[in-house]
Amino acid sequence: MENRRPTSNFSKAKNSERYSKPSDNTKPDFHNNRQFVREFLKKEDKFSTANNQPNGKAKKNIPRNSKIQKYKKFQLKNNFYARGKVGKSSENIVKPQIVSDLQITDGKHIGKYLQASNSPKMRQTSRHLRESMFKILSKNVRGGRFLDLCSGIGTMGIEAVSRGSVISTFVDRSAKMCSLIKKNLEICQIKEGHGEVFEMEVVPFLKQMRKRNRRWDVIYFDPAFGANFEEFLEYFKRGIAIEKSGILIIEHHSEMFFPESLGVLKRWRLITRGENSLSFYEKK
Repeated sequence: MENRRPTSNFSKAKNSERYSKPSDNTKPDFHNNRQFVREFLKKEDKFSTANNQPNGKAKKNIPRNSKIQKYKKFQLKNNFYARGKVGKSSENIVKPQIVSDLQITDGKHIGKYLQASNSPKMRQTSRHLRESMFKILSKNVRGGRFLDLCSGIGTMGIEAVSRGSVISTFVDRSAKMCSLIKKNLEICQIKEGHGEVFEMEVVPFLKQMRKRNRRWDVIYFDPAFGANFEEFLEYFKRGIAIEKSGILIIEHHSEMFFPESLGVLKRWRLITRGENSLSFYEKK
């Protein structure tokens, strides 16, 4: 019995002696108790490790660095992608430089060049004015319907589709401009379901849409200089073609002024870039 291996009860007894209250004449030997416990734990660990191995041999200690190298090939959860797809980082995406008013300024078609007309009457909205407008209307344009009246080559409507508009409707009285709009839609690979072209005057178009009860979330109106605004505004005052809480934007010369209220419309913002201004009206 004296040569038997000490059991856990024996170790508990030793520990109890370690923390038992010493007598007046004796002091506990903490050093010997600690050494005994360390040796006992080493033997226990060696014995249990050997039993767990198929050959009864203890497994060698594997350095921690080798374990790290073993599992280093596994990526973090955020770095896993579907098979056949490569993750894109916003830091690696280089946006094309916008240097011309004929380029789309943002969205999925950013940087694409549109075909323009050589007509001297053709007036292109500057890219800076477009950027300012779509920053203000980003929430209205995304997922909404956009109407581009007097659309020219269709820059504003294509900008809206590029930024997430469901559909853009282009209206222009010139057959040449309508053909350019269709070409620009093909350049940007915009399908027919996201872009429709009407070769009509603005007033007949509004009358027709009134009968069809069609409305849009955002309407952009940029008539030629010298146009009779009063004729068009009569329809906008009644809210024709404008969705509830919809927005009407009128581009005009900076020296022109429009009233704050136009029937059911109320102006809530005015921005100016050079000689051109944009008046924002909201349907009450």
